[in-house]
Amino acid sequence: MAFTESEEALILGYKDSHITDIHEGRYTHAIKSSLVFQPPPTTKSDISTWIQTRLSQLDLSQPHTSFQVLCTGIACLNAFVQVNWTGPVLDMTISDLFKLDESECHVSCMKALSVDSEEVYHLTQQLGLLVLAKHMLLAVKETTLTGSFWAMRAMFIHQQLLDEFTGSLQTELLELAQESQKKLEKSKHREQLLIRHDLEVSLIYSFYGQDKEALEKMEAAQKQSGLTWSLTGSLGRRTKFQQFDVSQLVVLAESKKKENTENGARPETLDLNDDTMLDQIAFTENEKNTSEADKRHGNLNVIDQCLLLAFCLNVKNTNPDHGITTEQMVPYVTRVLENANNWMVHTMGLLLRSRLESTKSRTVERSALQLQALVDQVKVEDSTVQERLAYFYDLLLPSKWEMERELARRFVSLGVIRSALEIFERLEMWEDVISCYQMLEQPVKAKEVLKTLMDAQPDSPKYWCLLGDLEAEPKHWLKSWELSNHHYARAMRSLGSYYYKRQEYKDAIECYQKALNINPLFEGSWYILGCAAMVDENWEVAARAFQRVVALDDDQPEAWNNLGSIYIRMGKKTDAFLAFKHATKMKFDNWKMWQNLLFVSIDVAQFADAIYAMQRVVELRWEKSRDEAVDVGVLRLIVESVIQNWKDLNDRDGARLAQHVQRLLEEVILSRITHSPDIWMVCTKFYLWQNRYKDALETSLKAYRAVMHDPRIETEESVFEDVTTVALETVDMYENLGDKIVDGQPVCADWRYQSRQIIKSLMGKARSSFEDTPTYERLKDRLEDLKNV
Repeated sequence: MAFTESEEALILGYKDSHITDIHEGRYTHAIKSSLVFQPPPTTKSDISTWIQTRLSQLDLSQPHTSFQVLCTGIACLNAFVQVNWTGPVLDMTISDLFKLDESECHVSCMKALSVDSEEVYHLTQQLGLLVLAKHMLLAVKETTLTGSFWAMRAMFIHQQLLDEFTGSLQTELLELAQESQKKLEKSKHREQLLIRHDLEVSLIYSFYGQDKEALEKMEAAQKQSGLTWSLTGSLGRRTKFQQFDVSQLVVLAESKKKENTENGARPETLDLNDDTMLDQIAFTENEKNTSEADKRHGNLNVIDQCLLLAFCLNVKNTNPDHGITTEQMVPYVTRVLENANNWMVHTMGLLLRSRLESTKSRTVERSALQLQALVDQVKVEDSTVQERLAYFYDLLLPSKWEMERELARRFVSLGVIRSALEIFERLEMWEDVISCYQMLEQPVKAKEVLKTLMDAQPDSPKYWCLLGDLEAEPKHWLKSWELSNHHYARAMRSLGSYYYKRQEYKDAIECYQKALNINPLFEGSWYILGCAAMVDENWEVAARAFQRVVALDDDQPEAWNNLGSIYIRMGKKTDAFLAFKHATKMKFDNWKMWQNLLFVSIDVAQFADAIYAMQRVVELRWEKSRDEAVDVGVLRLIVESVIQNWKDLNDRDGARLAQHVQRLLEEVILSRITHSPDIWMVCTKFYLWQNRYKDALETSLKAYRAVMHDPRIETEESVFEDVTTVALETVDMYENLGDKIVDGQPVCADWRYQSRQIIKSLMGKARSSFEDTPTYERLKDRLEDLKNV
């Protein structure tokens, strides 16, 4: 690899004599002068076929040839990004390069880039550049140092063009990430390259919703860069008329090695201009704030600013969508915008700020205007191509049309439906157009738009699917499915949803299975499939569905809970136990999930978990349910596990949990629930095992008192029988424990008198109603026994 330093310079943005055109953003010249396009190509076939043939003619084992192909692939990829993401306008078209009809070229490229039945956005410009880039970069990934890294970048750009995630591209991306990691480990500028690599891989994970893996990669990149940061509080004021200082959430950050940064052009940044809110927090002048000023406002390396923005996205992805999450994200964006050193980093910071401000009444106006300014700036040549692309791959910046779609949806949220409709129509995003017409209560107009589209393309699976969505008519989705030759997964997803809502679960299962066989990255579809299979009692399908849900998103407590329930039905109780534990970790305040864990913990002899699960159930339920918060049968089993010293799943003695059971009884249950005779009797048994005779006698007496005051004793024989049973058990406790010596004194010296009083009082209550019953005779016999003692 004779050109390794030049390859490293391509990624890190250093000057090198071999890559002058690419470094200075002259991608058109780099492409046209490349040996790949010498002599200038003329072809009647599609671009994909031509580039494969051309690459087969080149000797890629030669370092110079391989490097030339790599540079050409990079130039094509960067040119494609310039056209569709960063701007300004490119001075070349792919059809000019190949002398092809532009519409035919576009159609063939769309077909080449379709993956797992998902198509690229049809108004994407210069798709041929991406086709060329992918083929060239994949061709040299083995013979160059950074080919696999650039191929990963091209694949990720490809994924962002598609309507939905695809399993095929995700697999290829992760394979390329592993390959490039191994190669970069051997490079001269290993540390700097790995910072970018880990950061970009983290963005890929974040894009696919794999937040834990994303955070690991972000932390690895941070460790390589030496960036130190912390989220903390500093005294200050946020409004103009605030009379006192309060703690403001801020990010303190500092780069390890400060780079020399030049202040180039910056995107248009709008002021807040509010009569109450300050543009920036006014920090209090005190010793702490002064000492932290440099960490709060000081300059950061550009790559460290990219890292902070990535951590900001991770906060969003791993927290609920509410005000607290927004407040957590704001400090990251503010810290970057203090002194953003790159045009594209500044753009990303402004975009994130615009999103965060969109829900607040005092900032919503600036939010919409700032987003409009970001959309407009793509065409403005206020910064160089190379500056815009220098850190593009280290940011998760949306494409031009996605940013415009976001602006249109912002208008929808503000109620400006007409303006949103104009944008959606220009972007030819027909689903959103139809949605706008429905919001405007013009369903007829929505159908007219769709009919016009279908007249032009009568065999479009997408349009037939949209018609099905609009009319809720299954035959349209089936027509879409047939027209696509059973490849348009969305048609089956829509049809499956239709059947599920109508409780036709077998049909729903069949539809979702067909859709997921084509594109398995739809977490929501797997979830609904699992629910349908549960109702249908198809446990194998249900288990597989929820396994896929938690594989795609580990933080899904409902999915883990459902999976645990399915495992119980399948007799896999240990697996169910682990699933319920996952569920309760993520949904700590859901008593139903804790109750599921409680029951299965007893079944698999995980008594320690059962004790804690019962504690959580009682803490969460007792205010509303009182005595019903405790499942007495399960509580008896927990106590028995200690008394009988049952072995747990790991062959440990149950008696070791005696202190935990005592705490559960005394501090958790009896501190809240005092009117349940069954619970008092369970305590009695536990205290007897501990040889705490006074406590055992006292709890037995409390059990009797809990039932003694039931007014139904005098009217319902069954209640009288139950009370009699508790009374006689209490008398037995007096007889067995009364004479026992504790601390030199008998437990109850007058136990005979107390026992007789219990029986006499109960007989007195029941005499008029149940004097002739066998239960009453039992009381009389027991009283005689006591007289003869």
